[in-house]
Amino acid sequence: MTDTVKILAMHEGMPTLFPSKPDSWEFMDVSSGVETVIADRGGEVEILLSASIEKLDKAMLDKFPNLKMIASVSAGFSNVDLEECRQRGIAVTNAPGLNSGDVADVAVSMMTSLLLNFPQSQNYIMTDQWVTKDGPIRHSLKTSTVGIVGLGAIGKEAVTRLKPFGVELCWWGPRDKQDVDIPFIASIKELAKKCRGLIVCCRPDDSTFHLIDDEIIKLLGQDGVIVNVSRGNVVDENALIEALKTGKLGGAGLDVFDPEPTNSNRWEGVPNVILTPHQGGATYQSLFASAGLAQQNIQNFLSGAPLVTSVL
Repeated sequence: MTDTVKILAMHEGMPTLFPSKPDSWEFMDVSSGVETVIADRGGEVEILLSASIEKLDKAMLDKFPNLKMIASVSAGFSNVDLEECRQRGIAVTNAPGLNSGDVADVAVSMMTSLLLNFPQSQNYIMTDQWVTKDGPIRHSLKTSTVGIVGLGAIGKEAVTRLKPFGVELCWWGPRDKQDVDIPFIASIKELAKKCRGLIVCCRPDDSTFHLIDDEIIKLLGQDGVIVNVSRGNVVDENALIEALKTGKLGGAGLDVFDPEPTNSNRWEGVPNVILTPHQGGATYQSLFASAGLAQQNIQNFLSGAPLVTSVL
């Protein structure tokens, strides 16, 4: 590498997260559009800054023949073809755990709002159904069981936030864990049978594609609710929408979609949903902390020091 390293940020606003970047960093100008820069100057790129959303598969990596490193400002790296990177000698780092609490805040806020029937209550008022003193009756949170699908950093933060509400908690994941004080359920189907609500925060990979499918949705039933803060394709979105429209599912909260960005037409007339634009972990605090970790990883890579959070 030369004394100046050329870095391509895959999203236009990402360089603003690095107010104290080293003088040796040269962010490539993407005012003409990232795709245009990749097509015209991909061979110049030495380091990619990723947000874990864009697909970095073989076809995309072929556009960067001199790429040496991918640094993600997110915990996720399922968008990266790790085997292809290994063959090409491309280092990969991420920023794990720094936004887990923020994502859990969104997940738990959605879950409690759905269990308390907030979307239905607002619709009740906005459609002028409130014509008598008597309003709709709901279940108490204390009688609800919430299941966590994937008890990683986000799942554990969600448990911490849910406990004060008095809900019964349990979880399922591909492997049992010994340091967990809530019951482990042997299968995702048994978890869905047992619970009124599911928070989906498992790692997205081939094994979890459409993990929450029509069968799981039916097991939750018409009072059941689903919150997804993992990745959009972990939930069969078509089955979810159909279940909401037909009243076979009580509600859903989604911060992630399949595909992204989602289109408003897709959600026209879908009842009892809370939708946020994949911003669960996008707080000022977590973004700057994640960028700081990415900067340290890049500097370590350039100097030959061990990477702080090496994926590959």
